[in-house]
Amino acid sequence: MHRPLKMDAQFIIKASLVFCALSAAFSFGGMFMPERVPLANPAGGLNLHEIGGHLIWGLLPGALFLSARYAVATGFFAVLIDSDHMIALFRLDALPRMSHSIAFAAISIVVLMLIFGRKDYRLGAAALAAVLAHLSFDTFAGNDGKFPLLVPFYGHAISFPNADWIFFEAAAAAVILAVTIMVRRQSRKLLAV
Repeated sequence: MHRPLKMDAQFIIKASLVFCALSAAFSFGGMFMPERVPLANPAGGLNLHEIGGHLIWGLLPGALFLSARYAVATGFFAVLIDSDHMIALFRLDALPRMSHSIAFAAISIVVLMLIFGRKDYRLGAAALAAVLAHLSFDTFAGNDGKFPLLVPFYGHAISFPNADWIFFEAAAAAVILAVTIMVRRQSRKLLAV
């Protein structure tokens, strides 16, 4: 039985708004990091190349969900990670790109699953895969492949060469594929009972 398209659209919009708010809120923690710096105006980062690239990079591994609902959510999440740039609008000193980190990925998984369903493993996988896909596109596009991956434990950016984009994208695909297989096996077991 399929869900109505309206329900999928509402889910995607609600989950995307929560993810966007999480990314923006998490970035405010950068004001308290000892490595904080004056942030540049993010206006140039809002262009079709950036938005479209992140969306496509999120949709590609998202397709492995075999569900439009989760594929689109992954694509949107991959774009919305850059809401962490909003802190620059306030002209504050902070650590840039806070949401480009493992800690943000973990927090977003937990919060999204608490809000939208504790057993919605695909939503958690979408959040993690979106972070990985976002890092992949940033690395691929040469947008300064430096990320504070280990923040808040280590606030310095870790650099990745442009060729490493494939490893981030492959990791995103592997996360989604593993969760898709797990969810399919669970649903088969439930049908067998």
